[in-house]
Amino acid sequence: MDYELITLLFIIVVPIIVVLLSYFLYELYKETNKKNKIISVLSDSSQQIIDNKKFVVKEKEEVSFLKKRLNYGGFIYPLAEPIFLFISVVFGMLVGFFLYMVMGSPIALIIASLVFSLFPFLFLSKIIANRQEEFNFGLKSIIDKVTSMMKSGVGFEQAFEKSIVTTKSKLTRDIFSIYLKEKDLLGEEVVFNKMFKLIESKEFRIFYLVISIGRQSGGKFSNTLETLRKTLQDQGTIKQEITSSTKEIRIGTYMIIALTIGMFMMMDNVFKGALNEHFFGTSAGKLQMFFIVIWVAFGLFVNTMMTKIKG
Repeated sequence: MDYELITLLFIIVVPIIVVLLSYFLYELYKETNKKNKIISVLSDSSQQIIDNKKFVVKEKEEVSFLKKRLNYGGFIYPLAEPIFLFISVVFGMLVGFFLYMVMGSPIALIIASLVFSLFPFLFLSKIIANRQEEFNFGLKSIIDKVTSMMKSGVGFEQAFEKSIVTTKSKLTRDIFSIYLKEKDLLGEEVVFNKMFKLIESKEFRIFYLVISIGRQSGGKFSNTLETLRKTLQDQGTIKQEITSSTKEIRIGTYMIIALTIGMFMMMDNVFKGALNEHFFGTSAGKLQMFFIVIWVAFGLFVNTMMTKIKG
Protein backbone atom coordinates (compact mmCIF):
# COMPACT_ATOMS: atom_id res chain seq x y z
CA MET A 1 0.00 0.00 0.00
CA ASP A 2 2.86 2.35 0.77
CA TYR A 3 4.27 1.97 -2.73
CA GLU A 4 0.87 2.74 -4.22
CA LEU A 5 0.72 5.96 -2.21
CA ILE A 6 4.23 6.89 -3.29
CA THR A 7 3.33 6.24 -6.92
CA LEU A 8 0.25 8.41 -6.55
CA LEU A 9 2.35 11.14 -5.00
CA PHE A 10 4.77 11.20 -7.92
CA ILE A 11 1.89 11.19 -10.39
CA ILE A 12 0.59 14.38 -8.76
CA VAL A 13 3.82 16.19 -7.84
CA VAL A 14 6.06 15.48 -10.83
CA PRO A 15 3.74 17.01 -13.48
CA ILE A 16 3.33 20.14 -11.35
CA ILE A 17 7.09 20.53 -10.97
CA VAL A 18 7.72 19.89 -14.67
CA VAL A 19 5.15 22.50 -15.71
CA LEU A 20 6.50 25.13 -13.32
CA LEU A 21 10.10 24.43 -14.24
CA SER A 22 9.28 24.54 -17.97
CA TYR A 23 7.61 27.90 -17.49
CA PHE A 24 10.57 29.43 -15.69
CA LEU A 25 13.05 27.99 -18.20
CA TYR A 26 11.01 29.46 -21.05
CA GLU A 27 10.97 32.86 -19.37
CA LEU A 28 14.71 32.56 -18.77
CA TYR A 29 15.31 31.71 -22.43
CA LYS A 30 13.37 34.75 -23.63
CA GLU A 31 15.12 37.09 -21.20
CA THR A 32 18.59 35.75 -21.95
CA ASN A 33 18.03 35.83 -25.71
CA LYS A 34 16.88 39.45 -25.55
CA LYS A 35 19.81 40.58 -23.43
CA ASN A 36 22.36 38.63 -25.49
CA LYS A 37 21.35 40.60 -28.56
CA ILE A 38 22.22 43.80 -26.71
CA ILE A 39 25.53 42.36 -25.53
CA SER A 40 26.41 41.25 -29.07
CA VAL A 41 25.87 44.80 -30.34
CA LEU A 42 28.26 46.12 -27.70
CA SER A 43 30.79 43.42 -28.55
CA ASP A 44 30.62 44.38 -32.22
CA SER A 45 31.35 47.99 -31.30
CA SER A 46 34.42 46.81 -29.39
CA GLN A 47 35.65 45.04 -32.51
CA GLN A 48 35.17 48.19 -34.57
CA ILE A 49 37.58 49.97 -32.27
CA ILE A 50 40.45 47.97 -33.72
CA ASP A 51 39.32 48.43 -37.38
CA ASN A 52 38.28 44.79 -37.71
CA LYS A 53 41.89 43.61 -37.32
CA LYS A 54 42.39 40.29 -35.61
CA PHE A 55 44.74 39.74 -32.73
CA VAL A 56 46.26 36.34 -32.04
CA VAL A 57 48.28 35.64 -28.91
CA LYS A 58 51.19 33.43 -29.82
CA GLU A 59 51.78 30.70 -27.31
CA LYS A 60 55.41 29.60 -27.03
CA GLU A 61 54.56 26.44 -25.15
CA GLU A 62 51.68 24.04 -24.96
CA VAL A 63 49.72 24.43 -21.74
CA SER A 64 46.98 22.07 -20.62
CA PHE A 65 43.44 23.33 -20.05
CA LEU A 66 43.70 22.73 -16.29
CA LYS A 67 47.04 24.54 -16.10
CA LYS A 68 45.53 27.56 -17.85
CA ARG A 69 42.61 27.62 -15.42
CA LEU A 70 44.96 27.35 -12.44
CA ASN A 71 47.04 30.23 -13.80
CA TYR A 72 43.89 32.33 -14.23
CA GLY A 73 43.00 31.50 -10.63
CA GLY A 74 46.37 32.71 -9.37
CA PHE A 75 47.82 29.24 -8.68
CA ILE A 76 51.05 29.49 -10.66
CA TYR A 77 53.09 27.08 -8.55
CA PRO A 78 55.04 24.31 -10.37
CA LEU A 79 53.07 21.49 -8.70
CA ALA A 80 49.68 23.24 -8.77
CA GLU A 81 48.22 20.85 -11.36
CA PRO A 82 48.98 17.51 -9.64
CA ILE A 83 48.05 18.94 -6.23
CA PHE A 84 44.70 20.15 -7.60
CA LEU A 85 43.98 16.73 -9.15
CA PHE A 86 44.91 15.02 -5.88
CA ILE A 87 42.58 17.29 -3.89
CA SER A 88 39.73 16.67 -6.37
CA VAL A 89 40.08 12.88 -6.21
CA VAL A 90 40.45 12.75 -2.43
CA PHE A 91 37.49 15.09 -1.86
CA GLY A 92 35.26 13.05 -4.16
CA MET A 93 36.27 9.76 -2.51
CA LEU A 94 35.73 11.09 1.01
CA VAL A 95 32.21 12.33 0.21
CA GLY A 96 31.43 9.11 -1.65
CA PHE A 97 32.65 6.99 1.26
CA PHE A 98 30.57 9.03 3.71
CA LEU A 99 27.42 8.54 1.63
CA TYR A 100 28.23 4.85 1.30
CA MET A 101 28.38 4.59 5.09
CA VAL A 102 24.99 6.32 5.32
CA MET A 103 23.18 4.48 2.52
CA GLY A 104 25.23 1.32 2.13
CA SER A 105 25.00 1.52 -1.68
CA PRO A 106 28.05 1.02 -3.96
CA ILE A 107 26.20 2.96 -6.66
CA ALA A 108 26.02 6.01 -4.40
CA LEU A 109 29.75 5.60 -3.66
CA ILE A 110 30.70 5.62 -7.34
CA ILE A 111 28.38 8.42 -8.46
CA ALA A 112 29.11 10.63 -5.46
CA SER A 113 32.86 10.19 -5.93
CA LEU A 114 32.58 11.25 -9.58
CA VAL A 115 30.21 14.16 -8.97
CA PHE A 116 31.91 15.64 -5.92
CA SER A 117 35.37 15.34 -7.47
CA LEU A 118 34.20 18.17 -9.77
CA PHE A 119 33.51 20.52 -6.86
CA PRO A 120 37.11 21.83 -6.59
CA PHE A 121 36.94 22.77 -10.27
CA LEU A 122 33.71 24.69 -9.68
CA PHE A 123 35.37 26.44 -6.75
CA LEU A 124 38.32 27.30 -9.02
CA SER A 125 35.93 28.72 -11.62
CA LYS A 126 34.39 30.94 -8.94
CA ILE A 127 37.85 32.23 -7.97
CA ILE A 128 38.62 32.97 -11.63
CA ALA A 129 35.35 34.88 -12.04
CA ASN A 130 36.05 36.97 -8.92
CA ARG A 131 39.57 37.76 -10.11
CA GLN A 132 38.26 38.71 -13.54
CA GLU A 133 35.67 41.05 -12.06
CA GLU A 134 38.21 42.73 -9.79
CA PHE A 135 40.78 43.08 -12.56
CA ASN A 136 38.32 44.48 -15.09
CA PHE A 137 37.15 47.05 -12.55
CA GLY A 138 40.75 48.14 -12.02
CA LEU A 139 41.42 48.12 -15.78
CA LYS A 140 38.50 50.45 -16.43
CA SER A 141 39.88 52.79 -13.79
CA ILE A 142 43.28 52.74 -15.49
CA ILE A 143 41.72 53.47 -18.89
CA ASP A 144 39.81 56.40 -17.41
CA LYS A 145 42.97 57.89 -15.91
CA VAL A 146 45.08 57.33 -19.02
CA THR A 147 42.43 58.88 -21.26
CA SER A 148 42.06 61.95 -19.04
CA MET A 149 45.80 62.52 -18.75
CA MET A 150 46.43 62.05 -22.48
CA LYS A 151 43.75 64.62 -23.26
CA SER A 152 45.57 66.97 -20.90
CA GLY A 153 48.76 66.58 -22.93
CA VAL A 154 50.54 63.89 -20.91
CA GLY A 155 52.33 61.18 -22.91
CA PHE A 156 50.91 57.67 -22.96
CA GLU A 157 53.83 55.99 -21.19
CA GLN A 158 53.85 58.49 -18.33
CA ALA A 159 50.06 58.42 -17.99
CA PHE A 160 49.97 54.62 -18.13
CA GLU A 161 52.65 54.12 -15.47
CA LYS A 162 51.09 56.68 -13.15
CA SER A 163 47.62 55.15 -13.48
CA ILE A 164 49.02 51.69 -12.67
CA VAL A 165 50.72 52.89 -9.50
CA THR A 166 47.62 54.74 -8.27
CA THR A 167 45.01 52.05 -9.01
CA LYS A 168 43.12 50.78 -5.94
CA SER A 169 42.86 47.16 -7.07
CA LYS A 170 45.78 45.15 -5.69
CA LEU A 171 45.27 42.38 -8.25
CA THR A 172 45.33 44.83 -11.17
CA ARG A 173 48.37 46.57 -9.73
CA ASP A 174 50.24 43.29 -9.21
CA ILE A 175 49.61 42.10 -12.77
CA PHE A 176 50.54 45.42 -14.37
CA SER A 177 53.66 45.57 -12.21
CA ILE A 178 55.03 42.90 -14.56
CA TYR A 179 54.73 45.46 -17.35
CA LEU A 180 56.56 48.11 -15.36
CA LYS A 181 59.40 45.77 -14.40
CA GLU A 182 59.98 43.81 -17.59
CA LYS A 183 58.82 45.86 -20.60
CA ASP A 184 62.24 47.42 -21.18
CA LEU A 185 63.98 44.06 -20.84
CA LEU A 186 61.64 41.71 -22.74
CA GLY A 187 59.61 44.04 -24.92
CA GLU A 188 55.98 45.09 -24.73
CA GLU A 189 54.50 42.19 -26.74
CA VAL A 190 56.27 39.49 -24.73
CA VAL A 191 55.31 41.10 -21.43
CA PHE A 192 51.64 41.43 -22.36
CA ASN A 193 51.55 37.81 -23.52
CA LYS A 194 52.96 36.88 -20.12
CA MET A 195 50.26 38.91 -18.39
CA PHE A 196 47.49 37.34 -20.50
CA LYS A 197 48.37 33.96 -18.97
CA LEU A 198 47.58 35.26 -15.47
CA ILE A 199 44.12 36.70 -15.98
CA GLU A 200 41.15 35.82 -18.19
CA SER A 201 39.89 39.11 -19.56
CA LYS A 202 38.71 40.00 -23.06
CA GLU A 203 38.74 43.66 -22.10
CA PHE A 204 42.44 43.40 -21.30
CA ARG A 205 43.23 41.98 -24.74
CA ILE A 206 41.19 44.68 -26.48
CA PHE A 207 43.03 47.30 -24.43
CA TYR A 208 46.38 45.93 -25.60
CA LEU A 209 45.13 45.92 -29.19
CA VAL A 210 44.18 49.58 -28.95
CA ILE A 211 47.55 50.73 -27.65
CA SER A 212 49.43 48.39 -30.00
CA ILE A 213 47.67 49.67 -33.10
CA GLY A 214 47.94 53.24 -31.79
CA ARG A 215 51.71 52.89 -31.50
CA GLN A 216 52.03 51.37 -34.96
CA SER A 217 49.98 54.16 -36.53
CA GLY A 218 52.16 56.73 -34.78
CA GLY A 219 49.19 58.93 -34.02
CA LYS A 220 47.40 60.09 -30.91
CA PHE A 221 44.92 57.43 -29.83
CA SER A 222 43.28 59.07 -26.83
CA ASN A 223 40.02 59.24 -28.81
CA THR A 224 40.19 55.48 -29.41
CA LEU A 225 40.75 54.89 -25.70
CA GLU A 226 37.78 57.14 -24.97
CA THR A 227 35.61 55.01 -27.28
CA LEU A 228 36.85 51.87 -25.54
CA ARG A 229 36.12 53.40 -22.13
CA LYS A 230 32.53 54.25 -23.11
CA THR A 231 32.00 50.77 -24.58
CA LEU A 232 33.19 49.08 -21.39
CA GLN A 233 30.95 51.32 -19.32
CA ASP A 234 27.95 50.43 -21.51
CA GLN A 235 28.76 46.74 -21.13
CA GLY A 236 28.93 47.12 -17.35
CA THR A 237 25.54 48.82 -17.30
CA ILE A 238 23.95 46.10 -19.41
CA LYS A 239 25.46 43.37 -17.24
CA GLN A 240 23.97 44.96 -14.13
CA GLU A 241 20.54 45.05 -15.78
CA ILE A 242 20.84 41.40 -16.82
CA THR A 243 21.96 40.39 -13.34
CA SER A 244 18.92 42.09 -11.83
CA SER A 245 16.51 40.42 -14.27
CA THR A 246 18.02 36.94 -13.87
CA LYS A 247 17.67 37.13 -10.09
CA GLU A 248 13.92 36.84 -10.59
CA ILE A 249 14.42 33.60 -12.52
CA ARG A 250 16.64 32.18 -9.78
CA ILE A 251 14.11 33.13 -7.12
CA GLY A 252 11.49 31.25 -9.11
CA THR A 253 13.71 28.15 -9.11
CA TYR A 254 14.18 28.31 -5.36
CA MET A 255 10.43 28.71 -4.93
CA ILE A 256 9.87 25.50 -6.88
CA ILE A 257 12.29 23.66 -4.60
CA ALA A 258 10.64 25.09 -1.50
CA LEU A 259 7.22 24.11 -2.90
CA THR A 260 8.45 20.57 -3.51
CA ILE A 261 9.78 20.25 0.04
CA GLY A 262 6.56 21.67 1.45
CA MET A 263 4.44 19.27 -0.58
CA PHE A 264 6.61 16.36 0.55
CA MET A 265 6.12 17.30 4.20
CA MET A 266 2.36 17.71 3.78
CA MET A 267 1.96 14.45 1.88
CA ASP A 268 4.11 12.66 4.46
CA ASN A 269 1.82 13.99 7.17
CA VAL A 270 -1.26 12.83 5.24
CA PHE A 271 0.20 9.36 4.74
CA LYS A 272 1.22 9.17 8.42
CA GLY A 273 4.97 9.16 7.86
CA ALA A 274 5.01 6.62 5.01
CA LEU A 275 7.11 8.83 2.74
CA ASN A 276 9.61 9.66 5.45
CA GLU A 277 9.88 6.01 6.38
CA HIS A 278 10.48 4.98 2.78
CA PHE A 279 12.97 7.67 1.71
CA PHE A 280 14.93 7.85 4.96
CA GLY A 281 14.33 4.44 6.51
CA THR A 282 15.04 2.01 3.68
CA SER A 283 18.12 1.44 1.51
CA ALA A 284 16.13 1.77 -1.72
CA GLY A 285 14.48 4.97 -0.50
CA LYS A 286 17.81 6.51 0.53
CA LEU A 287 19.24 5.77 -2.90
CA GLN A 288 16.19 7.32 -4.57
CA MET A 289 16.49 10.42 -2.39
CA PHE A 290 20.18 10.64 -3.29
CA PHE A 291 19.36 10.70 -7.01
CA ILE A 292 16.62 13.26 -6.40
CA VAL A 293 19.06 15.57 -4.62
CA ILE A 294 21.66 15.09 -7.37
CA TRP A 295 19.06 15.91 -10.01
CA VAL A 296 17.90 19.04 -8.20
CA ALA A 297 21.51 20.17 -7.73
CA PHE A 298 22.16 19.60 -11.42
CA GLY A 299 19.12 21.72 -12.27
CA LEU A 300 20.37 24.55 -10.06
CA PHE A 301 23.79 24.31 -11.71
CA VAL A 302 22.31 24.51 -15.21
CA ASN A 303 20.14 27.44 -14.14
CA THR A 304 23.21 29.24 -12.78
CA MET A 305 25.16 28.65 -15.99
CA MET A 306 22.27 29.93 -18.10
CA THR A 307 21.98 33.12 -16.08
CA LYS A 308 25.71 33.69 -15.80
CA ILE A 309 26.99 36.80 -17.54
CA LYS A 310 30.44 36.47 -19.04
CA GLY A 311 32.70 39.39 -19.53
